[in-house]
Amino acid sequence: MAEDLQKKHSSSKYNAWLRRRGVLNRIRHFHRKARRIVEDWAKKTSYEIVTLAKQHQYVVAKEDLTGLVESLRKLPKDHKVALLMLSYARLEFWIDWQCQKKGVPLIAVDPKGTSSACPRCDSRLKESGYRRLRCPKCNFEADRDTVAVLNIEKRALIQMGEL
Repeated sequence: MAEDLQKKHSSSKYNAWLRRRGVLNRIRHFHRKARRIVEDWAKKTSYEIVTLAKQHQYVVAKEDLTGLVESLRKLPKDHKVALLMLSYARLEFWIDWQCQKKGVPLIAVDPKGTSSACPRCDSRLKESGYRRLRCPKCNFEADRDTVAVLNIEKRALIQMGEL
């Protein structure tokens, strides 16, 4: 809605919405509303994740995405905006906070290669369709998100000394 207002009150020469106080305040209102929605979603989602982990006596494993912002600078602008809107940092913050509050163990694993390495034999996966990856050695095939989850789980178990 904020972007629609900006487009409506702009021309090719300058952004008129910057000079109109009422429009500018409405745009700020929409941005604040969007931030509150994302914050609320992150709090609720992290609460559910950590509550389930505590009930089943699981460990929460996550990718250590501390270098995500630096790596975003190399991506095209469209990709940057889409990834920043997902608010990984907010969700990560609230999961960390809930784990600490509820006493649930949290393990951060290296994200390098989590969605491109085979969880069975560690060889490089090849694309076999939209979002599907296939291992040329062991013929394992799955969605790339599933592959990432399996690799994160495997690395967390290795860090815990379970594998």
